[in-house]
Amino acid sequence: MDLFDAELGGRDEPEAGEGRGCSWVTVVILGIFVLLAVLAHALFGWARDLLSAVFS
Repeated sequence: MDLFDAELGGRDEPEAGEGRGCSWVTVVILGIFVLLAVLAHALFGWARDLLSAVFS
């Protein structure tokens, strides 16, 4: 996957030049990190609600 593609079909044109690409592995790893961050946020939110209910 190339995020800076010259066209949707890929880098078929030589005038497109060099660019930076982003592999699918990078996209998957970033997605996993985002998912972990969302789950940690939800988990800590639930723990805060549970502790506030117990100690109130």
